[in-house]
Amino acid sequence: LLYQIRPAFGGNIIATIINPDHRPQMATVREGVMKKEKAKTPGKGIVKKVDPKKYVNDSDFVVRIIDRQIEERKINIKGAPVIVAGGYGMGSKENFDLLFELADVLGAEVGASRAAVDAGMAEHGRQVGQTGVTVRPKLYIACGISGQIQHTAGMDQSSMIISINTDPDAPINKIADYAITGDVTEVIPKMIKYYKQNSK
Repeated sequence: LLYQIRPAFGGNIIATIINPDHRPQMATVREGVMKKEKAKTPGKGIVKKVDPKKYVNDSDFVVRIIDRQIEERKINIKGAPVIVAGGYGMGSKENFDLLFELADVLGAEVGASRAAVDAGMAEHGRQVGQTGVTVRPKLYIACGISGQIQHTAGMDQSSMIISINTDPDAPINKIADYAITGDVTEVIPKMIKYYKQNSK
């Protein structure tokens, strides 16, 4: 049987879905969930020319595309090599601005947990996790993020994880390479200060 694990009830629980009575079975995965692997032997496609008139007629084209309007994505955390992410522990939208300051000096992008998005501290486009986007940056700095499974499932494949949290027993610390126990409003300004000093 194919076990399909996905968030349910708005991401509040993780449900395992099985279909014992139907075949074939298939599932899709979101972009970024699996690591891209290079082909062992590069393949070469074969071009086949197909006459569409053999398969479709004019009645199949009752809808015609007149124009396309594509808006550029303003927030793109999927491809960011460094992500500074904040959770509910940031406390306020004003404190969240500290993350943008740190991201600016690091050349990073700002992410957020669902709790921070729900609290109005960040836009939904920045949400990392099972109900947001899955990311694999070289460095992920988790600020005020407790580390619930819904969030860690979207970032636990990061090359290096630094956690900043007042709770030394926060679940995020179990997957973090470095855990800093402290208040984000005190730690982040120091990180900004010393990074600027040492990057001149």
